[in-house]
Amino acid sequence: MKRQWIEIDQIDLKDERFRTSFYPPLEKMKISVKEIGVLQPPLVQKRGSHFLLVSGWKRVIACRACSLSPLEVMITEREDDLAVFLLGFFENLATRNFPLVEKAEIAFRLKKFGEPDDRVRAFYLPLLGLTPTGSHLETLLSLAMFETAQKEMIAAKDMPLQTIERLAEFRNEERALILPWLMPLGQNNQKELIDDLLEITRRDDKTAGDLLESEEIGGILKSPKLPALQKSEKLKEILRKKRYPEFSRWSESFDSVRRKIPWPKGILVKPSSFFEEDRLSLIFRFKTKKEFQAGLSRLQKIASERGFSRLFREP
Repeated sequence: MKRQWIEIDQIDLKDERFRTSFYPPLEKMKISVKEIGVLQPPLVQKRGSHFLLVSGWKRVIACRACSLSPLEVMITEREDDLAVFLLGFFENLATRNFPLVEKAEIAFRLKKFGEPDDRVRAFYLPLLGLTPTGSHLETLLSLAMFETAQKEMIAAKDMPLQTIERLAEFRNEERALILPWLMPLGQNNQKELIDDLLEITRRDDKTAGDLLESEEIGGILKSPKLPALQKSEKLKEILRKKRYPEFSRWSESFDSVRRKIPWPKGILVKPSSFFEEDRLSLIFRFKTKKEFQAGLSRLQKIASERGFSRLFREP
């Protein structure tokens, strides 16, 4: 490889065959190149009168935005696409962690440039911090085929592989409907929403669009009065009720009875998960013996009240 100064317009950014990165906000990168320039030259491949960018996409985009030209680059003389791609891959592997979306792009290009599945799985997936399984490779390759806007949302929320695996079971147009309502939620709630949606669509032979654009749900999602987080939470609540209608009825009935009982501070009564057992759990917090005795006394009074028996299922 050799170093050379070239005009930045000689770099063809339309040809993205070696690109795996997504562009986060580049304001800090722009400030950096304005103040100190580019300390690590980007890597390019010469193609006729122009150059293809191999690595350093963020640096070059920032330099172009700042009209910083000419630019010093490293030029590889290799011609094989796989060999060139691996130069950029191993350069970045040593200096940074790849987000999941970029791992998907890497796996896709390795296959595109001729690496067999077995080698991608056994050699490259561990380098990317992933277990070398066929299912992980399949999920990465599916993610690589998502639309760019979907990849950007996934990258912004740093969604885990298990979530992507579930999202890949939906058609592209369905994912486009689902992803905006996952964005306000944390990872656990994202997983629950997707699982509920998958189960309902399979059970009822419906599409995600049928559900999300229904009168019941669509009216909520289109409401201008609700912020995005509340819409996502209401969607999650409706889907949970649709997936577990009997559980939802029991839960609402139980909560209604529980709220009417004047529980002492520090005492919480909980049913078993999904009401799988008839047993209830009592969480009792206290600091002193006096608080403990007062709590027991109050619980005894509650147990004698008529409404208390309604917490239990009839035999």
